[in-house]
Amino acid sequence: MELWKAKMRQEHRGFTIVEVLISITLLSLVLMALYKSADLMRASNLHLFNYLKKSSNTLKGSKTLYMDLMHADHNITINTEEKFHRLTISNTSHSLYGLAQAKVIWLVYKTDHTLLRVEGGEYNMPLKNEERAEIDVIAKNIELFKIYKSKKKDKVLAMIQIKGQDPQIFMSQNIPEAPPKPPETNSTTPPNANQPAVANGANVQPSP
Repeated sequence: MELWKAKMRQEHRGFTIVEVLISITLLSLVLMALYKSADLMRASNLHLFNYLKKSSNTLKGSKTLYMDLMHADHNITINTEEKFHRLTISNTSHSLYGLAQAKVIWLVYKTDHTLLRVEGGEYNMPLKNEERAEIDVIAKNIELFKIYKSKKKDKVLAMIQIKGQDPQIFMSQNIPEAPPKPPETNSTTPPNANQPAVANGANVQPSP
């Protein structure tokens, strides 16, 4: 009986302090590794979220620019400002603010290389106090904003790129052409000798 009790005591003995300390140390190492892994995953997800957000802004801006061009008339002007282009669409029916016809300007602002879209009625840049226009920030950290027109001026190629991202390139086709100029009439052309001349509203027949 005593031998059985001694055996039971040996089987049910507790952990020693050394074993407890080793277990705590191992558990701490595992928790630190898990925390570091979770922190890296959180940072990676945040980076991916910011990247997708910028990408969606770029895609949204590209779509808006495409619609501005597709609903524009022939009055499209491209100017070079430093390494970026400024696009002026004098008349487009694509409006973000309910205008029947709008003037839209796309430009890159120097601060943070911010791509802006300006929409309004009649206005000039820079805006004056009495002029009203809506300004939308399309994207920041722009590295590329170039607009090119074909020789026939019926196609427009646009390129937009945000720093650290792939460029967005698209082409708008079938841009309306400018209407042909009316033929100039020469008022100094003398009347045909075979036609009767008109003087003071009366027909004057040529003498035989």
